[in-house]
Amino acid sequence: MYNYLIKKGNHYANVSLFQRLFSVGWNIRQMSVNFKFAKECWWAPPRNGDDNDLNKLCGIGYGLSHHQNSVRFAWVPDFTKPGIINIYGYTYDENTSGHASKFIAAVTVDQVHTGLIKSINNQYMLMIGITTIYMENNHSDSGLSYRLFPYFGGNNTAPCDMVIGLEII
Repeated sequence: MYNYLIKKGNHYANVSLFQRLFSVGWNIRQMSVNFKFAKECWWAPPRNGDDNDLNKLCGIGYGLSHHQNSVRFAWVPDFTKPGIINIYGYTYDENTSGHASKFIAAVTVDQVHTGLIKSINNQYMLMIGITTIYMENNHSDSGLSYRLFPYFGGNNTAPCDMVIGLEII
């Protein structure tokens, strides 16, 4: 499992050029992952309303912009339950306006969890553990595709140094 570091005050994780180059592929339709949030990924209370924005864990982008066509897991602390992170499905589809998100499951920090993203016809299947959701996919997911890495935000930057362990299976 590779540990991605998002430094306090930043959005982006420490992703090397080598990792970015080897994340590009053709017709990537599925991504299986193991992931682990360090305890610093949970904090409370929220600094402002933007702390409820969804942070990005990992996923698949299609075409030239993941803001037009992508699917990924997103996360935000459950500010009422210490050590609990809420995981969401998160999609961009250029054939609809903006992004969509849907709650999948709550997970605990400092434990390894499994996830699966799969593109099936006109929908995405997203699974955390044994919980599965489906989200609409109105865009063809063919051609250039690439893996997406951890990113903090929304609008706010990371409130402290955070480590997210991630292993593509």
